[in-house]
Amino acid sequence: MTTLDELVERHVTEYNARLKHFDEMAEKAESLEEQRDREELAELRAHRSQFADFLHELKHSPSQKLLDSGPMAIWDVVADRLEKLVAKIIH
Repeated sequence: MTTLDELVERHVTEYNARLKHFDEMAEKAESLEEQRDREELAELRAHRSQFADFLHELKHSPSQKLLDSGPMAIWDVVADRLEKLVAKIIH
């Protein structure tokens, strides 16, 4: 049976990988020409920073944070928006 600590560690590992992927995609998006797109990228980076803070808290006080899936659901939306923005640039 998986303990809460193991579950937290699994989530932290998964979302750290997502943060790394986010950073790689954001780097590709640096060549944005439209002001609106640059503003969206800045907003997404702010969300990334908030999520990184959440992960740090999760590692240090996991039980209640893990039960609140809100930040993780929001992160999925942020990551999807970034992927669409990068796809727009590449194509």
